[in-house]
Amino acid sequence: MNLEPEAPHARPTDGPISDSDRRPSLGGGVLSWIVLLVIAACALSLAAAHLPPIFRKLGLFAVAYGLLLGLIGDWLSQFTPKVYTTRRLGAAIVFVLALAGQIGIALESYRLDRSERERRERSDPKETLARRLLESANEPSDAKSRATFDEFRRSYSSRGASFGEYLQFRVSGIGIQSKGIGALFWGVEIVLGALAASWVFLRRTRPAR
Repeated sequence: MNLEPEAPHARPTDGPISDSDRRPSLGGGVLSWIVLLVIAACALSLAAAHLPPIFRKLGLFAVAYGLLLGLIGDWLSQFTPKVYTTRRLGAAIVFVLALAGQIGIALESYRLDRSERERRERSDPKETLARRLLESANEPSDAKSRATFDEFRRSYSSRGASFGEYLQFRVSGIGIQSKGIGALFWGVEIVLGALAASWVFLRRTRPAR
């Protein structure tokens, strides 16, 4: 009789472990890339909103923001290579995040401008008086008086109590005095910026031939 203990048998495996089993899934890789890009877009938007106005040129600033975000999206792709297999989805995500980021820039800029206006009005009562005169005055009919009135309005007009007035104030320097046109101008800006972001992302992630 053999009393020696039997050697333990190795448990059978379902099959060999392939390299694909060790790599993260497609969904997990893309999700990680989205999270990193959202964080980058938020940080970039917050920094952009606090830049001096001289750097925020109409039209050009939105495109520059979009290009930078697209480049960041491409740079982050090296940590999640699965993004290269879903370039069109990645470009759509970059487009949406660029839109959201520029909306965030506008809202934060509006908040900062409104805080500055309120601080200025508290320190200078003449600002409050001038604004009240502008709100109650009727626009003159003759051209000479209208020109004087427009100059007075440009000198003392605030950045606007509402977001629509803020958008109009942004483009008042190029002669636009309509809230609707100001909002349309801003809409075109952010769409161009988002298109620039998705374009540079697609271009940078294009497979080498």
